[in-house]
Amino acid sequence: MPETHGTSALKEGERFTIADWKSWPPNERWELISGVAYNMSPAPRVSHQEKAGDLFGELRDYLKGKPCQVFIAPLDVFLEEASDTRDTVVEPDVLVVCDPTKVQEDGIHGAPDFIAEVLSESTAHKDLGIKRELYERVGVREYWIIHSDTGFVYQYVWNNGRFGPVREYRPGEVVQSVVFPDFFWTCPPSTFSLPR
Repeated sequence: MPETHGTSALKEGERFTIADWKSWPPNERWELISGVAYNMSPAPRVSHQEKAGDLFGELRDYLKGKPCQVFIAPLDVFLEEASDTRDTVVEPDVLVVCDPTKVQEDGIHGAPDFIAEVLSESTAHKDLGIKRELYERVGVREYWIIHSDTGFVYQYVWNNGRFGPVREYRPGEVVQSVVFPDFFWTCPPSTFSLPR
């Protein structure tokens, strides 16, 4: 299998199914979006993992005693855009699922209620474009994109079958979840100087 570092993989136009994906070497991490394979290499940077871990920890504390469950990557999320297709499996950085029937031993089956992706250089195009469009189509109720370098958070909320206008938050500002209205998270600090 060729290494692609987050860009479209293999031969252009080639499509795969979940059955194909399951046959690939287990030590390689791939996402499959509408049948197109994306390599998950290289591993995320420390700043990426810190931000994902911080959000996961705060959501875990917030959800204690509540019916929803929070998960952190790596965990497979199987999404079907049509009843006759099985060609999409993604690995969001942080996700929350409130329907216990979606939680199965091999991963999550169906759209999570909340997803957060931490941007890295190798995944930015996919997280801002292809995945945002996918999450909108399958009905993810709230999607956060956290920029690992700038600390900005971009919040998308699903309403009437699509994401509404993006809300942008700067480092130090507080994001209020719409799906969980009493959950607040402070945007992480920037790892470099922002223009004023």
